[in-house]
Amino acid sequence: MPMMMDDELDDLFGDRQLGEITDLPPLSTHPRGLVQRLDDLRTSGCSQKIAWSTTGCVASIANDGCTVTLRNLYCDPATGLWNLSDGDDAKAIALLHNGHTLKHLSWNHTGTELAVIDTLGNISVSSLLTSFNQSSVSRRCVLGTEDNLSVPVGSMWLNQDRQLLLHGLAAKNPNGQWAFTGSRSKQAGPHNPHVVGEQSNRTKPNKPALVVVTRAGVIRLLYQGPDSARWLDFHADLESISTAEGLLTHATICAETESSMLVATYSISKRIRTHRVGVDWSAQSFVIDHLRTIVDCSPANNTLIASGLPPGLPHPEPQLYHLELLSPAPAPDLRKKEPLPPLLLAFFCSAADTEKLPVDHSTSIARWELSNFKPSLHPSFSQLALKKPNGTSPSDLQPEVTFKRLQDVKVNRVIVAIRELHLATTLVLCSSDGSVEFRSRSTLDLLPRDDPDRVSSMAQVGLEFVPGDPCLHAVLSPSACALVMLDDRSTAKLNVMQIPQAYGESVLDDGIEAVAEACLMQFNMSCIGYAIYHDDLSAAMQNFQKQYLKDRPEEAQDFIYAFLSDMYRILQLKIDYSGDIKIENYLKNALHQKTLSMQLSLGYHGEEQHRTLPSKIAFATLQLRWAALTFLTGLKQIPAWTSVSAEAELSRTETVRSFFGIISWTLSLINYIVDELLTLLTEVEENGPISYESIEARIQARNTPALALLFVSQSRLLFKYNLLRFRNINGETMQSRPPNPVGRELRVLFTRSPVPPQLFEKIIADVETSIRSIYESNQMSEAERTDIEKKMLISGSVPPKLWPAIESLLTKTLKFVGDDINRAALYFHDISWIGLSDDKASDRWRKEHQLDIVRKTEVPTRAKVKRCTRCCSVMEDSAPQKGTTGYLVNLRRYCVCGNWWMDMEDEGKTGDGIQ
Repeated sequence: MPMMMDDELDDLFGDRQLGEITDLPPLSTHPRGLVQRLDDLRTSGCSQKIAWSTTGCVASIANDGCTVTLRNLYCDPATGLWNLSDGDDAKAIALLHNGHTLKHLSWNHTGTELAVIDTLGNISVSSLLTSFNQSSVSRRCVLGTEDNLSVPVGSMWLNQDRQLLLHGLAAKNPNGQWAFTGSRSKQAGPHNPHVVGEQSNRTKPNKPALVVVTRAGVIRLLYQGPDSARWLDFHADLESISTAEGLLTHATICAETESSMLVATYSISKRIRTHRVGVDWSAQSFVIDHLRTIVDCSPANNTLIASGLPPGLPHPEPQLYHLELLSPAPAPDLRKKEPLPPLLLAFFCSAADTEKLPVDHSTSIARWELSNFKPSLHPSFSQLALKKPNGTSPSDLQPEVTFKRLQDVKVNRVIVAIRELHLATTLVLCSSDGSVEFRSRSTLDLLPRDDPDRVSSMAQVGLEFVPGDPCLHAVLSPSACALVMLDDRSTAKLNVMQIPQAYGESVLDDGIEAVAEACLMQFNMSCIGYAIYHDDLSAAMQNFQKQYLKDRPEEAQDFIYAFLSDMYRILQLKIDYSGDIKIENYLKNALHQKTLSMQLSLGYHGEEQHRTLPSKIAFATLQLRWAALTFLTGLKQIPAWTSVSAEAELSRTETVRSFFGIISWTLSLINYIVDELLTLLTEVEENGPISYESIEARIQARNTPALALLFVSQSRLLFKYNLLRFRNINGETMQSRPPNPVGRELRVLFTRSPVPPQLFEKIIADVETSIRSIYESNQMSEAERTDIEKKMLISGSVPPKLWPAIESLLTKTLKFVGDDINRAALYFHDISWIGLSDDKASDRWRKEHQLDIVRKTEVPTRAKVKRCTRCCSVMEDSAPQKGTTGYLVNLRRYCVCGNWWMDMEDEGKTGDGIQ
């Protein structure tokens, strides 16, 4: 007996030889706090603590659990690199929830409304109006009593009633040109019948509407009615719950048809119940149809869930921690008309304590395919009609939904976030170890790599997220090109798509065109609808250039040129405006602003470097577009010049005075162009006879867009309209009775310009006549003219075919109008502030001053400003003057380039940059 005790003590204290010790697997490398995170996910389907809007705002719940932090990507003006801001707390949201712990965040589809849910079931909706880091116009709606039963366990914003683009395969045709396939698919409903603006205008976005399912099985619809300041709601019992086991833990909702949605719930009894729910907006009620109850939904093989446990210990029971319903989706093969049926996914993981046990966790995904099935009656029933007096046949049976369980899929990671891409044809799985996988919806297999001559997506040409630090929360950007992760302390880290060093050189050997085309496919999809955000794509493209093209300037230029060239071709954007075009038609096409904004962004590398020539052309064209838009909207607002009331006089005076900065900037641009052309001609004549090659060489050496701005039809169209408005405004102010004092101030602006506006109109007319003559004499088709226009727009080089027009401009037009130009005044005219010159005076002005890009006036010292996160332009953050409020308030919402502002109250803040 004593000997047995000694043996037991030896075993107890491990007195064995080293070789006899059973080897244990290595300790888990999962992040700290993963157990608590999984527990949160298991207890509620509403536990998303970070969300990225389609406008670019990243909202996350702070470490204290009571505050929402707003972040965004921004281009650092000092370096030109894309970073993630440190974040600003939305204090108003914390006040709305009275300090309760927040548990779920969700942006609507337009990216302007943020729903915040706390642990008591309170829901607030905050609006994002002008700045990424400033939320405003918050609304609070308490759905039910503040108790555990009214807490939402699932939510979904209703879709917009619009069409989205699905790209198919892009492949090279025999001519070496990339051919894209694509289709448009309308987003399924239901949709909020109320729209922003006029009710009859269906091009406007639908007002937001949020559907939630509570723990007690109640489905609620919270929506914005005709009065935007008021939110309405109605509810119904989705399920009848009589016991504690019937309480819901998860709910998932997806759009199905124009008028119905699918809802799946998971209860404590471990059963999944599915419903089809319709919305009757006029009666403010739901139409609920129970489809099926899935009793056995556990993974087929429980031992797949956890491995690496010491022998003798039981395997932990798998538990559901996420439920996902995928809407019907277009088939990836666009030749097939039948859409993919709805798909129900249930994510299971073991409940083992990963911080104490050496468990290699994995996730098991159970899948069900939902298909519509219409049962038919036996032919014998048709004979009943013969025995009936009226001879009618029995009615058809109602359609049913069949559930087909597919094979379970095991993922050797803990999935913490899931995202649908390409109209739900691709799934992105983000894991706790920081890895990201792109998988097919149908099979959940990893997407294969593309061939060099075939492109399907960015993930299939070699771009991927290099695994970084472990995380508990993760969210993908709108274009899925960037990832923001949160650890257990809610510290945000940015990860941008890149090509791993392991096979980066092989991608370059195969050609960079495939990467450019993949980026283009993503940009094209972001242009469809109301999304204006593509900064994540710009960051990924910058990352690629920084990694592999930094020391290859020619290949870097080819990469940008290939992207821009096909950007205009694939979008089928009209860029030949050499004919008689109405300015309204040009300004209404938002694609012009989006494409020019992208071209502007790709050529910007920080304040220490000068913009590239294509970027300068985009910058100047955007400013001219902004001036035209300002004149068009501002002049529509002011009262008629015949009105003599004091109020009308004040409105006209203040509105016209608000134009002064834009008029002054445009006049400086005119003087810059004429001065550059005269200097260009002088330098070329000093070195020999004038020729196309000598002119082109000087343009590239001086990096000047002057000639291109005259020859590109878009900028000519804008110049003509703005100069026409100059004459109208000047004439009306000078002829008004009594004389308007603002007219004299305006007259001073025009007389101080060395190049009179009417003289520049003559130059534009001569250039347009010469170009039109060349087009007609060579019988150029529309495609040929478009190709010439595109090359000038994206390269800044005027093609040799237009050499006669260049020669006529330099040797005839300029010399003919030269006598009317004050050359001395032109030489000393200040053009350093317009942002196009590369001389030392311009560099010094940019370092010492700030230009309000909206008003085109200098920002006062120490004034509060907003900075554009894309082009780094600034705007003074001050209220418009009384007489100009009507049009300036709307125009100031976005930067000239179309992007959102970032409040720079604390301008010294920086964030985590691209790794």
